Amino acid sequence: MQPSDTPTRSPRQRHWLFRFLLPLLILAIAIAAFLALKASRPDAPQPTPTERAWLVETMLVEPATRHPVLTLHGEVANPDRLSINAPLSARVAAVPVEDGQSVTEGTRLVELDRRDFEPALSRAKANLADLEAQIREVRAQHESDRQALALEQQIVENAETALSRTRNLQGRNLTSQADVDTARDTLSQARLALNTRRERLSTFDARIAGLEARRDAAEADVMAAERDLERARVAAPADGLVGNVEVTPGAQVGANATLLSFYPWSGFELRALIPSTRVAVMLEALRAGNPPQARARETDAALELERIAAEASGQGATGLFRFVDPNDSLRTGQVLTIELEMPAIDEAVAIPHSALYGNDHVYRIDEERLERVQVERLGEYRGDDMSGDNGTLLVRAPSLSPGDRLATTQLPNAVDGLKVRWEADDAESDGTGGTEATE
Repeated sequence: MQPSDTPTRSPRQRHWLFRFLLPLLILAIAIAAFLALKASRPDAPQPTPTERAWLVETMLVEPATRHPVLTLHGEVANPDRLSINAPLSARVAAVPVEDGQSVTEGTRLVELDRRDFEPALSRAKANLADLEAQIREVRAQHESDRQALALEQQIVENAETALSRTRNLQGRNLTSQADVDTARDTLSQARLALNTRRERLSTFDARIAGLEARRDAAEADVMAAERDLERARVAAPADGLVGNVEVTPGAQVGANATLLSFYPWSGFELRALIPSTRVAVMLEALRAGNPPQARARETDAALELERIAAEASGQGATGLFRFVDPNDSLRTGQVLTIELEMPAIDEAVAIPHSALYGNDHVYRIDEERLERVQVERLGEYRGDDMSGDNGTLLVRAPSLSPGDRLATTQLPNAVDGLKVRWEADDAESDGTGGTEATE
């Protein structure tokens, strides 16, 4: 028998071939099974897209007559500030108060040495006493002149009779010429004394008027000296605040030197710029006798608009507010934020700040979708008693009706037609309110 041409495989070769093909066979079977299972699985349902509804907080529109609040920034001033000056050159005896101290009326502020004022008062009183003595003397002399006038008139008449008698005797050669001359001289002297007396009587009114005028001036000097002496002790003219103290005990000050400044509580006021769009309303309220009320945000102090300054600018006019009940926290130059209550406005809607978008629109919810509504911003709102918080605004729009629902959550993507949902409040959940919550 002839040997075959095909080579025979050895057992070793067959074993190696089995080890190589078996994994391939298993992998092929697995892939085929996976493909068969994948082909036989049921088709998964395709998801249908749904529109997202944004959760918001809401409120119902309730138009009413309300007072908007205008926020202003003002500076505290005191036009009644007093500057206490020294009436004369003197030494400071005592300064019992300090800068910034609150005092009541009559409190001693500063005292000067009285010994520097007493000499001037003594001189003025002595001058007055001398003039009063001169007036009494002139009046007494006048009374004596009046009484002596009749006597001197009689002396003149007697001298005239004697002269006439002497001349008659001379005509009869019973006396000499020397006797006639003597009688004539006696008459002349009597007439001269009479004329002098009459002149003194006629000038009495002028002399007494001059002395009385000098006496009045002396009385004024006494009053001025007494006033200066009283001013040596400076007392608070009213309840107020001590300002800058510029002297110390023992210091020598000159006349009219500033000792300290004083701010009466009643003189404190706040000056704030009122926008030009609100000035006319404020003036009308003042003319009607209803001054607008305000409140300081930092100190809760009550204020009242007293008047509006005469000068204005393009931005507005300065309103002058008085403090209803000033307290010791006030200081000139202090800047306060006040909330001015405006006259009442009809159909005003109170909304939170978060409900306002931009400066002029809100979003009403109509069938679970937002609808933009243009509004007029009236100001802030703190309630009719001005006791509410600072998070409420007043707006007005003809298109807003009572019961409309507004979104009060600030959405960055808020646009017309955006779908929203909200949680029902207690009134809505028990069936007494509006629409229930949308899931």
